[in-house]
Amino acid sequence: MGVEDRYREALRTHLLQVCTDAGLLKGTLLSSPDIDEAWVRYAPSFYGDAVREFNAYPEFCLACAGYLGMAVAHLWDKDWAGYMDSPYSFFQGERGFDDMDDHITGTILKETRRSVHAMQTCSGEAYHYLMRERPEPGTAEAYRMFLASVEVLFRIGAAIELCRLGYKFEKVNIV
Repeated sequence: MGVEDRYREALRTHLLQVCTDAGLLKGTLLSSPDIDEAWVRYAPSFYGDAVREFNAYPEFCLACAGYLGMAVAHLWDKDWAGYMDSPYSFFQGERGFDDMDDHITGTILKETRRSVHAMQTCSGEAYHYLMRERPEPGTAEAYRMFLASVEVLFRIGAAIELCRLGYKFEKVNIV
């Protein structure tokens, strides 16, 4: 396992614990192959937006990845067949990436209090975690750690929304 993979796993574990302690998750990172596949489609466009804004607004960029995960999970539950081919631009507001958070919370989730609190908590923790690693700014290592952080925030956001919707892992006995 490389440095980037160890960082990704350590951040995921840390945020899972933070979210569990805050009552946002129940100790499990809920997921779906459909949601994971959506990230693969949206990630290149998201990275392009977030990289341009990261130096000025790091926590906002990380939070937007979480909001995107929440939105995808919400739509997956609501009507995935109807939304699975939505373009990345569907998740952006009138000002594009700059108001992605407001667009997702107000238009897609139709809820702000819980989602904003969750993403403020997660993005702040993720940013401080990244800074504790002390990647040298402008290096390939710093870029890869940023990409890993964004991916983890997307997955955490999706898990938070799935948990809010009542999903949970249950052991099933197959006869």
